Amino acid sequence: MMIQKYKDFLKELDSKLLNYFNQHKSHIHCKIGCSSCCETGDYPLSQLELEYLMQGYINLENKVKIKVQENIKKMEKGGRCPFLVDKKCSVYLYRPIICRAHGLAYLCKDNKVKVPYCVNDNKNYSDVYEKGEIRINPVTENLDTPNVLKDFDYGEIRNLFDWIKTKTL
Repeated sequence: MMIQKYKDFLKELDSKLLNYFNQHKSHIHCKIGCSSCCETGDYPLSQLELEYLMQGYINLENKVKIKVQENIKKMEKGGRCPFLVDKKCSVYLYRPIICRAHGLAYLCKDNKVKVPYCVNDNKNYSDVYEKGEIRINPVTENLDTPNVLKDFDYGEIRNLFDWIKTKTL
């Protein structure tokens, strides 16, 4: 029941995020095959998101599951996402909030602007960001996971590495 409510919520969220990405498209430089955001990170996600992510994993073809399992064996905290296979997210439709919103500059707690780290690689927002300051209005909605999921009993939030080391795939 909770997963179905979450799936319905994601449809609305994805529509809202698409609107935000379209509003900022002149500053977004993500392209198919660019996976730098999946190469380094902690990937914080809630227990609810993990349950949904695991549904995506279960639905993968066996050869992709094997690649994910191989990636998990090599996984280090702060490293590459194990679901990144051949520079693509193998569980894209099931990805957590942090992945859905990644790439956008938005206001978070205390009215601080969160920008994607790829701004430092001359990618998203690099044309309007300098010395820690952004020269355009960011998305005014806080897209951090706890805020986005505030209407859900989403459980604990941990980074993907910590979740995976306690689970067996």
